[in-house]
Amino acid sequence: SAKLEGPRVLVASPRGEPQAAMGCQASKHNDKVVDMKGGKKGDGKADQKARDRKAAQTENKEYQGKMEFLARVPLMKRLPKDQHPLVASVCFIQEFAKGNHVIRQGEGGDEFFVIRSGEASVHVKDDTGNSSKVATLKAGDYFGENALLRDEVRSATIIAETSLSTYKIKRDKFQELGLNDKLQFANRRAVGAGGGAQVGKSKPPTPKTAEDTQLITAAIRDNENLSTITTLDDARVHALIEVMWKEEVPADHEIITEGDLTADFFYVVQEGSFDIYVSSEEVEPKTDNFAAKGGAKVVSTVRKGGSFGELALLYFVPRAATVKAKDKSVVWVIDRQNFKNVIMKVSDSKLREYVRLLDGVGILTSLLNEEKKELAKALVEMHFMQGELVIQQGEPGNTFYILYDGEVSIEKDGHSVSKLSASVSRGSAQYFGEGALLDNETRGATVKVVSETAKTLVLDRDAFNMLLGPLKDIIERARAGGVRPSMCGQGVGARGGGAWDKPRDKILRKDLVCIGFLGCG
Repeated sequence: SAKLEGPRVLVASPRGEPQAAMGCQASKHNDKVVDMKGGKKGDGKADQKARDRKAAQTENKEYQGKMEFLARVPLMKRLPKDQHPLVASVCFIQEFAKGNHVIRQGEGGDEFFVIRSGEASVHVKDDTGNSSKVATLKAGDYFGENALLRDEVRSATIIAETSLSTYKIKRDKFQELGLNDKLQFANRRAVGAGGGAQVGKSKPPTPKTAEDTQLITAAIRDNENLSTITTLDDARVHALIEVMWKEEVPADHEIITEGDLTADFFYVVQEGSFDIYVSSEEVEPKTDNFAAKGGAKVVSTVRKGGSFGELALLYFVPRAATVKAKDKSVVWVIDRQNFKNVIMKVSDSKLREYVRLLDGVGILTSLLNEEKKELAKALVEMHFMQGELVIQQGEPGNTFYILYDGEVSIEKDGHSVSKLSASVSRGSAQYFGEGALLDNETRGATVKVVSETAKTLVLDRDAFNMLLGPLKDIIERARAGGVRPSMCGQGVGARGGGAWDKPRDKILRKDLVCIGFLGCG
């Protein structure tokens, strides 16, 4: 096969023979340049010809630079080499000055970035709206990959810490080339944002003494990054400690390797110590015998009572450093899935409070108490900042909201018609968008946050149907009178669902669009 040395565009000569119109190859084999009308430009155009040749050489040099850089990016190593030219063809350079926001959490976006040079920091807002730095990205790292696959808001803010040079790819170009079927990104959603991550294998919990519990508690509370995602009260800390297990680590063993994309564990040091190594190279982190190769330097040492690896719990990013046991050591370990299960578990008191809120929703009066409990478990907390639109007039909706703290303005045709206010301290709550649980209604008004923050509980129609089946069917059964059975477990896909045993239109494979693949597990 011919060696690809750069982008070449072919045009037809007057005799129909293809000729290169740009690139180094064109300058080697063509004495004449074909203009748009098919005529030959004379020798008087020599200067223009030289400029065209120089421009083509520059373009080819940039293209070759893209190819060489992409070949060194760990992400691209999972893509067959014959696909690299496709990626290079849709990459565009974008520069950012120090302090510039590259992307902002909560905003929409359709661009993916790979860092060529410089550093950027990752910031995530917590439940109270405070932003904390959770990671640093360097050359070869990437971000914004979800924008290539689907239309969703950014899950973090990226800020240039130095002068930053990036390669940018837009969603439409990426999908036109079919790269979404060929390139697998590391799954790095924020904790609680959903499944899909490759989960590390957990082990059974190890019994702990009172001293062990005290040491782990102090380590968790002293870890600043962990405190950015949730309030780690005594109950949650105790629940985390309960599922942790003990592991022995031999001296000189690398427990974490820089650049590793399967980062699933957080560690607390019980005995011994660990050196933290950071690569001195900008692009490609080492893997085997990383420290021994002299490509990294020790930046800190973690001793008894210290912890590391928390970013694996907070944010799906490649490991930022190599961690190597300085001597024979013992650590306590928790995996991401167990961590997420603990922090997302709703307490019994919370469930009772959620059921009380659901009792006030008129459209749900037909539900049995146990059905409301199932819905309460499925409610998701969503927080909005001042000025944000929760729903927008004219858009289709399938989500129902309970406002339990804050104030929103109800606007129609650009004019405020009323306000809804709720308060945790007063125990008051408001709800809106409940009609979306019945059908795909068009929103009749815009709901805009006017307080500093607004805290809501959210339930969408799909989640409702998965749990109980269509609300319309439940209401009709209630109107028919008599005692009806509970619909818990009778939602979409449940055996004996009844409500969903209806004739359905056939869906042909040719009508479906592939957006990704699910593998084993």
